[in-house]
Amino acid sequence: MEKVKGVKKRKKSDFGIGIVFLLPSLFLLALFVFWPMIDSVRMSFYDWNPLRGKTFTGLENYKNLVQDKLWWTSLWNTIKYILMNVLPIVIFAIIMTELVLFANKINKTVSKLVRGVFFLPCALSLVATGVAWRFLMGTNYGVINNFLKIFGISPVGWLTDGKIALVSMAIVTIWRWAGYYMVMVVAGRLEISQEYYEAANLDGANAWQKFISITLPQLKPVLTYIILMCVIGTFQEFDLVYTMTNGGPGTSTYLTGLTLYKTAFSSLKMGYSCAMAVFIFLLSIIISVLQLKLTSDKD
Repeated sequence: MEKVKGVKKRKKSDFGIGIVFLLPSLFLLALFVFWPMIDSVRMSFYDWNPLRGKTFTGLENYKNLVQDKLWWTSLWNTIKYILMNVLPIVIFAIIMTELVLFANKINKTVSKLVRGVFFLPCALSLVATGVAWRFLMGTNYGVINNFLKIFGISPVGWLTDGKIALVSMAIVTIWRWAGYYMVMVVAGRLEISQEYYEAANLDGANAWQKFISITLPQLKPVLTYIILMCVIGTFQEFDLVYTMTNGGPGTSTYLTGLTLYKTAFSSLKMGYSCAMAVFIFLLSIIISVLQLKLTSDKD
């Protein structure tokens, strides 16, 4: 009995010490994450201009949001942007993973080099990435169009053609984030037991059959997480679109993150921008729940 009591006391002591160490992080999390989220909901019911003060307006901001054509344009652009980049990111992350694992069989040093090259884009600053790609995709003096001229191809308006600009941004997004999510896929891939593949070899399965029947099903939790993070991240996308196109040409690359930013800091409609943030938050929750239900294993 004394030993049991001693163990219980030790566990309580360890729990208390753990809470003490967590308190600073919990305080910062509450101060800079949870409180702003809660206060954003409150401020969405106000007409708030930092220069004029705030006035309670109830649901007026949400009524205006429903009638805001620019908001619905940016929301539609964001949905198209999600469709353009999420699936390619997942595909390229899987391809990169297979290349890394193949390189690892040849030489571990080569595998580390390949992994570093794939991961490098996401280690760069988003602003620096956007500025660099803006110059690379310049219509008149961009590196890509100058290269195309060598083959007699006319300059492409990568960022100046409304039909192409969003696709161009999606290409940059794929280039930047595929390597980041590759790390997660590699971790998930290494967790798959080799016994599955050995059994498949005995059954005479080829590489493609093993990939479809073993690798993909086993990677399902990782891929679900990646898709979820990509979707939520796209709704918050700001840095790339701001530095590359600033929403142009016209409103062809206006995304929800940029619209929210301009509403808050250009138009100084803080309360209205909070309503946008709440809308994005609720939409992200709905999409997350639907995705988890659709991808969950049914009994």
